Amino acid sequence: MKLDQFLKVERKTTVAVPFPEDDAILKTCKTAADQDWASFLFIGNPETIEKAAANTGLKPGSYKCEKAENETEACALTARYIKEGKAQVAMKGQVHTGEFSRALFSKDAGLLEPGRLVSHMALCQVASYHKLLFLTDCAINIRPDYADKLRILDNAVDLAKRLGISRPKVGLVAPVETVNPKIDSTTDAEKLRREYDPQKALLGGPFGLDVALSAEAARIKKIESPVAGDVDILLFPELNSGNAVYKTLTVLAGATIAGLLIGLQAPVVLTSRADNAETKLLSLKLGLASV
Repeated sequence: MKLDQFLKVERKTTVAVPFPEDDAILKTCKTAADQDWASFLFIGNPETIEKAAANTGLKPGSYKCEKAENETEACALTARYIKEGKAQVAMKGQVHTGEFSRALFSKDAGLLEPGRLVSHMALCQVASYHKLLFLTDCAINIRPDYADKLRILDNAVDLAKRLGISRPKVGLVAPVETVNPKIDSTTDAEKLRREYDPQKALLGGPFGLDVALSAEAARIKKIESPVAGDVDILLFPELNSGNAVYKTLTVLAGATIAGLLIGLQAPVVLTSRADNAETKLLSLKLGLASV
């Protein structure tokens, strides 16, 4: 199934965007508004925003403006409007990533529930794989310990379920399939597989990437698991491996991809400047579909 077809926006949602004047962002918003997926709460200088929106062809009725003097105030208002329920999705505009993240992740914002962890989730359509593939964490958590991996896994499973996968198969990525006490990714994988609720998700691992994605590789290595070669979610042991696979799939494998920050009270669309227009739109659609 194609990624665009898989993502179903069931209801129109309000998206808060601080300083949205970037042309690529406004074009993404226009497409979403034209499809009746979303309305927008733009935060910044109303006069500047309205002029930029008009140049993009964004209809005035599809957005409202709230005044903010600077990006710090705009990002703080974004978090506040999410908390108050005036918006259900946050999307980064033309503001610094650090400023945007600090506003949303701060204790004062109250968007991070006790015991939760913010993590990144990517959803990929790759021609060489037989179904859509979730990747986590590819952008946020650098060296998660076991407790962090458990929370990252919970975030991923929760999102997959909200998108219609009732019992996702999770591949726990490591360099080898045997448990080695000197390789944390293997010991953590074994512990996760033993302790995670099998009614929530079916875990397999430790798996090398070849075994996780190829039933033939699993057969040759004599790995017997219903997860091997059929994963829905790849859980990476740390940021280096997750980010490298994410970028390899996009640059070399031509993957169609969407990304989202999860774990807060609302999904957060945080795209890269290097992302193409399709990725920006699909990331927004992923956020809207997950509400």
